[in-house]
Amino acid sequence: MTQTGTVERRLEGGMVLLSVARQTACGHDCEKCPGCGVQAGHLEVQAVDRVGVRPGDRVEVRSDNRKLLGMAALVYLLPVAMFLVGYFLGDALARAGGGYHVAVHCAVAILVTALGVLPAVLYDRRTRKRADFQFEIVRKL
Repeated sequence: MTQTGTVERRLEGGMVLLSVARQTACGHDCEKCPGCGVQAGHLEVQAVDRVGVRPGDRVEVRSDNRKLLGMAALVYLLPVAMFLVGYFLGDALARAGGGYHVAVHCAVAILVTALGVLPAVLYDRRTRKRADFQFEIVRKL
Protein backbone atom coordinates (compact mmCIF):
# COMPACT_ATOMS: atom_id res chain seq x y z
CA MET A 1 0.00 0.00 0.00
CA THR A 2 1.33 3.43 -0.95
CA GLN A 3 0.43 6.67 0.82
CA THR A 4 1.55 10.28 0.91
CA GLY A 5 2.96 11.87 4.03
CA THR A 6 4.89 14.83 5.40
CA VAL A 7 8.19 14.48 7.26
CA GLU A 8 7.80 15.87 10.77
CA ARG A 9 11.28 15.22 12.16
CA ARG A 10 14.32 12.98 11.87
CA LEU A 11 14.84 10.17 14.36
CA GLU A 12 17.83 8.01 15.24
CA GLY A 13 18.91 5.04 13.14
CA GLY A 14 17.87 6.33 9.71
CA MET A 15 14.22 6.73 10.70
CA VAL A 16 11.88 9.70 10.33
CA LEU A 17 8.55 10.60 11.90
CA LEU A 18 5.83 11.15 9.29
CA SER A 19 2.35 12.60 9.38
CA VAL A 20 0.19 10.45 7.08
CA ALA A 21 -3.46 11.07 6.18
CA ARG A 22 -5.71 8.37 7.62
CA GLN A 23 -6.82 5.94 4.92
CA THR A 24 -10.23 4.30 4.92
CA ALA A 25 -11.18 0.96 3.43
CA CYS A 26 -13.84 2.48 1.20
CA GLY A 27 -11.67 5.38 0.01
CA HIS A 28 -14.50 7.90 0.20
CA ASP A 29 -14.64 11.34 1.75
CA CYS A 30 -15.45 10.24 5.31
CA GLU A 31 -16.12 13.73 6.67
CA LYS A 32 -19.19 13.94 4.40
CA CYS A 33 -20.28 10.30 4.76
CA PRO A 34 -22.69 9.36 7.54
CA GLY A 35 -21.82 5.66 7.14
CA CYS A 36 -19.09 4.70 9.59
CA GLY A 37 -18.58 8.05 11.32
CA VAL A 38 -14.78 8.00 11.07
CA GLN A 39 -13.37 11.51 10.91
CA ALA A 40 -10.45 12.21 8.63
CA GLY A 41 -7.24 12.77 10.48
CA HIS A 42 -3.54 12.18 10.45
CA LEU A 43 -1.50 9.37 11.90
CA GLU A 44 2.07 9.71 13.05
CA VAL A 45 4.19 6.81 11.85
CA GLN A 46 7.87 5.99 11.77
CA ALA A 47 9.42 5.20 8.42
CA VAL A 48 12.79 4.05 7.14
CA ASP A 49 14.54 6.88 5.26
CA ARG A 50 16.75 5.61 2.44
CA VAL A 51 16.09 8.67 0.28
CA GLY A 52 17.52 11.43 2.51
CA VAL A 53 14.57 13.63 3.41
CA ARG A 54 14.26 16.67 5.66
CA PRO A 55 11.44 17.94 7.89
CA GLY A 56 8.67 19.48 5.78
CA ASP A 57 9.30 17.29 2.72
CA ARG A 58 6.28 15.56 1.15
CA VAL A 59 7.05 11.91 0.51
CA GLU A 60 5.52 8.74 -0.90
CA VAL A 61 5.48 5.95 1.69
CA ARG A 62 5.06 2.22 1.13
CA SER A 63 4.03 -0.45 3.60
CA ASP A 64 4.20 -4.22 3.32
CA ASN A 65 0.87 -5.54 1.97
CA ARG A 66 1.55 -9.13 3.10
CA LYS A 67 1.64 -8.12 6.74
CA LEU A 68 -1.51 -6.00 6.31
CA LEU A 69 -3.37 -8.89 4.67
CA GLY A 70 -2.20 -11.25 7.40
CA MET A 71 -3.52 -8.91 10.08
CA ALA A 72 -6.85 -8.57 8.23
CA ALA A 73 -7.19 -12.35 8.01
CA LEU A 74 -6.40 -12.69 11.71
CA VAL A 75 -8.96 -10.07 12.72
CA TYR A 76 -11.77 -10.79 10.24
CA LEU A 77 -11.48 -14.27 8.74
CA LEU A 78 -10.32 -16.36 11.68
CA PRO A 79 -13.24 -15.45 14.00
CA VAL A 80 -15.79 -16.13 11.23
CA ALA A 81 -14.17 -19.46 10.38
CA MET A 82 -14.07 -20.42 14.05
CA PHE A 83 -17.73 -19.43 14.46
CA LEU A 84 -18.67 -21.81 11.65
CA VAL A 85 -16.55 -24.59 13.18
CA GLY A 86 -18.17 -23.97 16.57
CA TYR A 87 -21.65 -23.89 15.08
CA PHE A 88 -21.31 -27.23 13.32
CA LEU A 89 -19.36 -28.83 16.18
CA GLY A 90 -21.98 -27.68 18.67
CA ASP A 91 -24.73 -29.03 16.44
CA ALA A 92 -22.99 -32.41 16.18
CA LEU A 93 -22.40 -32.59 19.95
CA ALA A 94 -25.98 -31.58 20.74
CA ARG A 95 -27.40 -34.23 18.41
CA ALA A 96 -25.00 -36.91 19.68
CA GLY A 97 -26.29 -36.42 23.21
CA GLY A 98 -29.51 -38.26 22.43
CA GLY A 99 -31.57 -35.18 21.80
CA TYR A 100 -31.12 -31.68 20.52
CA HIS A 101 -29.93 -29.34 23.29
CA VAL A 102 -29.87 -25.71 22.26
CA ALA A 103 -27.77 -24.77 25.30
CA VAL A 104 -24.96 -27.15 24.25
CA HIS A 105 -25.10 -25.92 20.69
CA CYS A 106 -24.89 -22.25 21.69
CA ALA A 107 -22.21 -22.78 24.36
CA VAL A 108 -19.88 -24.61 21.97
CA ALA A 109 -20.40 -22.02 19.21
CA ILE A 110 -19.68 -19.14 21.59
CA LEU A 111 -16.61 -20.81 23.10
CA VAL A 112 -15.02 -21.68 19.76
CA THR A 113 -15.77 -18.18 18.38
CA ALA A 114 -14.06 -16.65 21.42
CA LEU A 115 -11.04 -18.86 20.74
CA GLY A 116 -11.02 -17.41 17.22
CA VAL A 117 -10.87 -13.85 18.55
CA LEU A 118 -8.13 -14.60 21.10
CA PRO A 119 -5.19 -14.66 18.61
CA ALA A 120 -6.08 -11.14 17.38
CA VAL A 121 -6.19 -9.82 20.96
CA LEU A 122 -2.84 -11.43 21.82
CA TYR A 123 -1.25 -10.13 18.60
CA ASP A 124 -2.49 -6.61 19.36
CA ARG A 125 -1.02 -6.69 22.88
CA ARG A 126 2.29 -8.02 21.61
CA THR A 127 2.68 -5.42 18.85
CA ARG A 128 1.73 -2.36 20.92
CA LYS A 129 5.15 -2.42 22.53
CA ARG A 130 7.08 -2.43 19.25
CA ALA A 131 6.66 -1.24 15.70
CA ASP A 132 5.71 -4.43 13.88
CA PHE A 133 4.22 -2.72 10.85
CA GLN A 134 6.97 -0.86 9.01
CA PHE A 135 6.82 1.94 6.47
CA GLU A 136 9.53 2.87 3.97
CA ILE A 137 9.96 6.13 2.08
CA VAL A 138 9.91 5.44 -1.65
CA ARG A 139 10.55 8.95 -3.01
CA LYS A 140 10.28 12.68 -2.38
CA LEU A 141 7.36 14.43 -4.05
